[in-house]
Order: sequence, then C-alpha cells, then structure tokens
Amino acid sequence: MEKEFYKEIAKMKQILRRGWLLRNVPGRVESDAEHTFSMLMLALEIMAKNDTKLDQLKVLKMIAYHELCEIDAGDMTPQDNVSQADKYYKELKGVERISSQYHIPELKAFWLEFEENKTKEAQFVKALDKYDAIMQAKIYADEFKMPKLYEEFKNNGIEKFNFIETFRHKR
Repeated sequence: MEKEFYKEIAKMKQILRRGWLLRNVPGRVESDAEHTFSMLMLALEIMAKNDTKLDQLKVLKMIAYHELCEIDAGDMTPQDNVSQADKYYKELKGVERISSQYHIPELKAFWLEFEENKTKEAQFVKALDKYDAIMQAKIYADEFKMPKLYEEFKNNGIEKFNFIETFRHKR
C-alpha cells in the first residue's frame, strides 16, 4: 500500500503549474509539489517567528493536502473557462478518491475546510497560497525580464500578500 501511495503522490512532481505555462514563462516552471513545499516552508518560518495563534499541525496538513485534488482534476486556471462549480466538483471527486483509496479521511476534511475558508487556519493557508504565487511570479519576473508578470500577480492578490507580509516582518 505504501508503494502505491508514494506513486500516487509522486504525480504531483509532474503537474506543472498552468498559470506559468499559459503566461509563457520560459524554461522549466514549478510543479504542484514544489509549490506545496514552498508553502510548507513559508508556513514553518512564519509560525516559528510569530505567535499566530494558529493550530500549526492543522495548517501544515491543510497545505500538504490542498493540491492533491489536482492529481485527478488537473491544475485549472481562470483562463480554462471552467465554472467554479465544475472546478470544485472535479477537485472534490479527486480528493474523495484519494482519501477513500488510501484510507485518509482527514484529507477530505482538511481540503473541505480549506475550500470553505471559514477558519483562521484556512484563511491563513489561502493567503499563503496566493503569497507563494506572487513570490514565484517575482522570481520569474526577475529571472526572465517579465516585470508585468509580478505586477499582475501582486495586483490580483494584494490583500493576501499584505496579510502574510505583516507576519513575515514581525519579530
């Protein structure tokens, strides 16, 4: 069973983030696995330096689980013209399959909490998800001389960016 689960989650390494592909970022773009790792590291850094009053284990699990749905559903962007309802349904089906097949009921519970965005942990993870994309856009913008890429991502997520920045600069 462990071997099959590893093969399943290793698929995340092959799912390239479509937002970067659609914007013609040259070279190799990040995968869902790399995005998830960056979020985990940012969360650990922020929570180590700040009294966030967050359930840290819940935050880390929510981050670890939040993209697993894309193994089945794929990485859908607004440019794909998929309704929010269809996107949610496809992702939910992926989460349900993985959660059931590998006997991890908490996977679905944490994914639903993330999607509903009602708890302080879900709100933090949602903000961190956007923050990570903005910071990756900055890296690509600098590396490939694409300043509009960073401007677009930062402008679209400025509230969440500023929310995370308040934690990152506290001591």
